[in-house]
Amino acid sequence: MKITSLSVDNWRNFRSVDFAIGDRLIVVGPNASGKSNFLDLFRFLGDIAADGGGLAAALDSRGGMSKVRSLFGRNNANGRLRIRVSLLDGDVSWDYELSIKSEPRGHHRPLVDSEIVTRNGDVILTRPDDDDNQDPELLTQTHLEQIFTNKSFRAIADYFKSIRYFHLSPQAIREPAPGSHHDEPYGSGFLSAINSTKPKTRTKWLSTIQEALQSAVPQFESLNLEVDDSGQPHLIAGYRNWRQSPALQQESEFSDGTLRLIGLLWAVISSRTSGGLLLLEEPELSLNAAIVRSLPTMMASAQRGNDLQVFMSTHSPDLLDDEGVHPSEVLVLTVGSNGTEADLLSGIDEAQPLLKAGLPRAEIVAGLINPLDLSILPRTLAG
Repeated sequence: MKITSLSVDNWRNFRSVDFAIGDRLIVVGPNASGKSNFLDLFRFLGDIAADGGGLAAALDSRGGMSKVRSLFGRNNANGRLRIRVSLLDGDVSWDYELSIKSEPRGHHRPLVDSEIVTRNGDVILTRPDDDDNQDPELLTQTHLEQIFTNKSFRAIADYFKSIRYFHLSPQAIREPAPGSHHDEPYGSGFLSAINSTKPKTRTKWLSTIQEALQSAVPQFESLNLEVDDSGQPHLIAGYRNWRQSPALQQESEFSDGTLRLIGLLWAVISSRTSGGLLLLEEPELSLNAAIVRSLPTMMASAQRGNDLQVFMSTHSPDLLDDEGVHPSEVLVLTVGSNGTEADLLSGIDEAQPLLKAGLPRAEIVAGLINPLDLSILPRTLAG
């Protein structure tokens, strides 16, 4: 299953978003334009569908309805938060639409304003329905989150639950928080996730990562996982030196770049087998430009022959100038008086002559998103 289009009203920075989506999406924009918030939209759907999750929990974890509903949306879509996702699963097309409003009085709880599911163009769910009208309390939950009501479209719920987000913090790997979950996105559960992988699969994946690191990290030779006497797993890397045997280091001694690259490779390799949607936030952090330039090609190789989609945010021009990146894969965020607008580079009129002229995509995007005058920064610091 893959997402083919997205239409959103009143989500965080965004008053309105509507565009088609391919296998890969690279989100670019100035600071505070909403790149993280855009990726969080897909995590939000995953949190609604997750076991033990649900609409109320997904909103509470983000500070409530007032924190996720756009400040620019008062006169848009009747002030509702509305999300519509189109998906394709083989020859079956799906549409899932959810509109949320606040309870008009009392506790101001989030309520389902409408929930609509279509399969191959046929409506199989529309809410509010008769049950909702008889018992309005039912509108505090979506059908998406309930296994006894989502049977006819459980494929969508399962897809949303499988969405993975990666924004690894090297420090979180070095000092994992007690009781961290395997799917914790910042790294606390990363070593436990590797350790919990079936041994044969783990060996295969670590061997693939080892081969990649041998070409990317000077003197790198080997990568293994070992469990200490207390049951704590550790990554052990071997580095060539003047001695006959390699010098060994634990993850606590790895550079930030090495840890982030290991985490990124693991995320991509493990996602490749299951497909679904992988969200990457600034994957270029701590990596040198040569490695960053290879990321689009690496992603394309991982996506070949499966249903894996990759959406990533970035500040790096090296990602955009890869020959394989098409303008329809670049989502440009620009900030205006009505919040943040999101447009595919292929659909921005002023960019078309520049693209036809062969200018680097990074240069074109920089002209669209960069602040008008940064000269004030050095003057401020000098003052």
